[in-house]
Amino acid sequence: MVNGPPTPPATTPAELYDEGTSAAEVFPPLANRPEMYQTVIPLMGEAIAKHDYQSLVDLAEETDISTPNDRHPSRLLIVAPMVLGYLVRDDVSLARFALLRLPDSIASLPLPRALMALVTSAMNRHATIYDQTAALSNLVAQPDFVENGLGSTISTLLSAFIDHFRQRTFELLSKAYTSLPLPLACTYLALAPEQVISVGLLAAAQERSWSYDPSTQIFSPKTHVKANLRTGSLALSSSSLSTFHFVADSVARLEG
Repeated sequence: MVNGPPTPPATTPAELYDEGTSAAEVFPPLANRPEMYQTVIPLMGEAIAKHDYQSLVDLAEETDISTPNDRHPSRLLIVAPMVLGYLVRDDVSLARFALLRLPDSIASLPLPRALMALVTSAMNRHATIYDQTAALSNLVAQPDFVENGLGSTISTLLSAFIDHFRQRTFELLSKAYTSLPLPLACTYLALAPEQVISVGLLAAAQERSWSYDPSTQIFSPKTHVKANLRTGSLALSSSSLSTFHFVADSVARLEG
């Protein structure tokens, strides 16, 4: 008997959602968790509430490295928030490494697979990053998701991540455009017009990088941003440079 080609892994939001509908069957209960989790998980929750993502990942890293029985699915109580904390901080490589450390018995489960799909999109700055975020959100929001506390934590961190990602994208758009029409900004940020205006005004208030003319519905980078670009005085981290490439590639696709 000739076997057919292997089924490709789920990557689209619909595929991941279909997998997630049976999450309770394939995702073992997170019982028998290490005792130290009882102390660490509330501390991680406090760090998230304070938007202290550095403390979050520091706690998670120390716990994940020092905890025995690293092949038990309860490890995801620590690793999943750690991965998303790194994404919020734009430390995409560390987020990926945290997932690569997982044994196959855990990495093959729907939750880490969905996390890896999101991390891959973040690394490549693909436009699918919004779809992957929605897919992961759908997975943990299902009634049969086995750990409600973890699902709530993931949802909170996903919201923080996508907000930060949009802010960084909006800032870097100021290096790609001398003026940005509102509809085009909506495309980049996957938001409704009123939400884009809110993001833009927040960026203007925090970074003084944009001005918005409601009569023409045009965003314009402030002069000092364009001057910094011309003089090359703006230093970009490797992750921010990847975001810039995402913007540049999107410009080519939309205007080509």
